[in-house]
Amino acid sequence: MVRGPLKHMHAIDLITADIPPLRPQDDVSRALDWLEEFKVGHLPVVDNGRLVGMVREQDVVDRSDARGTVGGVMDQVEIPFIRSGQHIYDVMRLFTERGLTVVPVLDEMGVYLGAITEHEALKRLAGVTNIHEPGSIVVLEMNQIDYSLHQIARIVEGNGAKILSVYSHTLPDTNRLEVTLKINREDVSDILQSFERHEIMVKTTYQGSRFHDDLRGRYEELMRFINL
Repeated sequence: MVRGPLKHMHAIDLITADIPPLRPQDDVSRALDWLEEFKVGHLPVVDNGRLVGMVREQDVVDRSDARGTVGGVMDQVEIPFIRSGQHIYDVMRLFTERGLTVVPVLDEMGVYLGAITEHEALKRLAGVTNIHEPGSIVVLEMNQIDYSLHQIARIVEGNGAKILSVYSHTLPDTNRLEVTLKINREDVSDILQSFERHEIMVKTTYQGSRFHDDLRGRYEELMRFINL
C-alpha cells in the first residue's frame, strides 16, 4: 500500500509543549516533582536558552531529602539532543540507542527549542508508518520538479521489493523534496545502488529488523501502559 504525502515527520513537529525544562538553580525536589508529574525518566536542564545538562530519575531519587540543586546532580557529559530539522527516525534512533524518555531539540545555532517525549514520538510514528511490518526505511532527497513516484516504485520493484508506504515533505525555504519510503526488505543495498545509478540522492537509510524490533517493543510496551 502506498499512502499519500504527509508532513510532520521532523523533530520540530514533535515537540511537546507540556514538558518544561529545569534550571541549574532549581531545587532537586522540583526535579522529582516534575519527573513524577510528567511521568518521564529524564528532563533537560536549560540556562539562558542553552542546553546544559540532563537530569535522570535515578540520579535524583536518592536526593529527595537533601538540600541540593539540579546543577549538582545533572549529567553534563555527552548530553543527548536532536536538531530541529532531523527526521522522526533519527529521533527514534536516539530514543532506542540511549534508552531515553525525553529528547531535547535544538536549532542549528544550538538554541533550546523544547523536548520530545517518547510517548508523543511513538504515537506519531505509529500514525505515519507500518510499524509492525518488517523492512527498511529509505529517505530520498531531490528537486521537486524531478519527483516521480512511478519512477521510484519502478526502481524498487525492479529489484524484487515492494513499497509499503511513502511520505513526502518539502524542505523549508527550498525547492527540494524529502521522500520517505518503507520497503518490505531488510537488505536494500541493491535498491540503493539502483537509486545511485539513476542519480537519485539517498539521504538516510534505516535497514534491518533490529531497529524495527526495538521500535515495536517500545510501542507495544507503551500501549500496555496506556491500556492499564
